[in-house]
Amino acid sequence: MYAIDQIKEYLKPNGWMTLTNLKKEIGLIAEHINIDEIIESAGVAVRGKIALKEYLVVLTSERLITTDKQKKLIAYNYEEITKQIAIKKFNTVEIQFQFNKEVIELSIAQNDTGKVFTQAIQDKLGILPEIQMDSEERKVVQVMKPIKTTIDILNGKEQLKDKGSIFKLSQNKQGEVEISVDYHNTPEVFRLIKWERVENVQKSAFDIAGWSLIGSTFGNAGAIAGAMGANIGKDKSVATLYLKRLNGEKVALVIKCDKKVLEKLSMLIVAEGEEVVSQTVMEVQPSAADEIIKFKQLLDEGILTQDEFDAKKKQLLGI
Repeated sequence: MYAIDQIKEYLKPNGWMTLTNLKKEIGLIAEHINIDEIIESAGVAVRGKIALKEYLVVLTSERLITTDKQKKLIAYNYEEITKQIAIKKFNTVEIQFQFNKEVIELSIAQNDTGKVFTQAIQDKLGILPEIQMDSEERKVVQVMKPIKTTIDILNGKEQLKDKGSIFKLSQNKQGEVEISVDYHNTPEVFRLIKWERVENVQKSAFDIAGWSLIGSTFGNAGAIAGAMGANIGKDKSVATLYLKRLNGEKVALVIKCDKKVLEKLSMLIVAEGEEVVSQTVMEVQPSAADEIIKFKQLLDEGILTQDEFDAKKKQLLGI
């Protein structure tokens, strides 16, 4: 039922007639959405050369799903889609791509809702924006390709302005990212200072704690390390995003970082001229005693062994 409601929410702007005409298709596609799939958009398109019938098209985190003339399910995995292009016509945009040597064509009317859905498909299939020409200098200017991914936040989600369970990160402008919570909320804009994959849980925990203490509330290092240590796994599948709100407030998010998310993160462009931990004159560097207390917290929570704690204590005391 949740999948049906999501699809209907995306289709609402098209009007009640669309919802009525596509009722069976909505139910069929919703029934075949996998439990780990996330519905990211839905709309209507005409397939082929003759505009006789509109078909429901649903974009998920894994596939583009639609139906055939007999209302049977057709799914196209993004990884197997090639040669994707968008062709602008008078009042439509034709999306073309190749799947298993077959050329698929989706024609989308360019009304208000159609434009939104066209952009969603272009973003999902990785269709580059048109190249623009500067009329004075006659230089080719390439608009950056939008980057979008769904993220699983392990720690720090309480810092976001909206509450929910589905988090999407996107970048449409260099140095900035947008994070939306659930599919209907307005995204919040952050400057992307840097991101890093976690290799050392203890070090990253203190980096995040130090970052958050300068600005937003995040939690102590022991709690952060515990959250990361419980989820990091054998493949080091955790990353940290260091962000700044436009008002200067600092936010750190710990997210799961599987292969697909890592590919997206590697494409992000960070803000220029920013330092992750920039201490001001008024900020006091932590003393050896403070550092020992922090490491004792990690020892008590099982993140460090007794030997590791003793070695770090001797190092800080210069013994």
